[in-house]
Amino acid sequence: MQLRLTRPQLNELELLRAGAYGADMRYQLPTRDANVATLRVTDIAVPPSIELLDTEATPIARVDVRESRTTAAGTWVAGDVTMLREPAAAPFAEHRPSAGLPLLDHATLALGNDVRDPDGDAVLVDAGDVESLSRAVAAASRSPREIRVLPRPAAAHLSGDDADALLTHLAEVLFASSVTTRRATGRARGSGMVILLTGLSGSGKSTIARQLTRRLRAESHQRVTLLDGDEVRAMLSSGLGFSRADRELNVRRIGWVAAQLAAHGGIAVCAPIAPYASMRAEMRAMAEEHGRFVLVHVATPLEVCEARDRKGLYAKARAGEIKEFTGISDPYETPADADIAVGADDESIEEAAEAVLRAVLHAEPTYMI
Repeated sequence: MQLRLTRPQLNELELLRAGAYGADMRYQLPTRDANVATLRVTDIAVPPSIELLDTEATPIARVDVRESRTTAAGTWVAGDVTMLREPAAAPFAEHRPSAGLPLLDHATLALGNDVRDPDGDAVLVDAGDVESLSRAVAAASRSPREIRVLPRPAAAHLSGDDADALLTHLAEVLFASSVTTRRATGRARGSGMVILLTGLSGSGKSTIARQLTRRLRAESHQRVTLLDGDEVRAMLSSGLGFSRADRELNVRRIGWVAAQLAAHGGIAVCAPIAPYASMRAEMRAMAEEHGRFVLVHVATPLEVCEARDRKGLYAKARAGEIKEFTGISDPYETPADADIAVGADDESIEEAAEAVLRAVLHAEPTYMI
């Protein structure tokens, strides 16, 4: 089994190598002790060994699995880590844990990378947005101070204050004898959002997404962008087929663009079929580097979708003219982690969009271990 690591997971591996979690190179199952390195995969069945790939699909490490635990959020893996090759250098390597810099007496951990305070040494956080980190390093460098860059780990078992507490602990282990943690002022870090509407062809997800986009533009001060599945296919993913590999690449491209929009404080509304749980998990990971991720299951039953069949696709799939058609000759993996489900009770498009809007504007994200 191979696992392509997200940027936060690569950060976690970097911290593991730097000794931030102790002398042993080992992932552990999440417990009440937050200060452990963790690894979560989407597969339920975990093999004895997992090869870890970087973002360019180059093998960089191996995990020899000794135990695992499956939850609603995925499967957590514990085991020893063996490096296969040196990973590519991360941004600002001279300021990171691997640089072997001397321990500071005191530093300020700037959550949100707010460096307006001109005094004192600073620990900035690499949350995966190189542009934002570059601006923070440039601003911090204008004053005579020491700068450290702390990789923000995946730590998918933590959220909110617990996640911030872990960052403070890591900064104290790696960079300074004492650390003051300061949260950003002004616009909240992570104000961007990705909303993924997933469902069968003909479920109504594109129509709901368009109505939701209109409502969000009226209700929210943020810029809202619609990434519809058919339009993305025609422009961003022109030339791709409908094999599993091509469909995964299509969703990965949508996820990457959506995450970039969220990184700049926007809201991206996406409406591909996204039939596989692994696709949606990868998209969630990219989005949560920058802000919230809301998964909407448009749960219109197959028989209703097929009865609509405006494009004649289901008829062609039944006749064998279209291979690997979702819901007929290829599976649709029903989301177990959807934030909201619409479409199953024959509500109108307006009612479905209103339900999603309420969930997006008022509900807080939840995390499960």
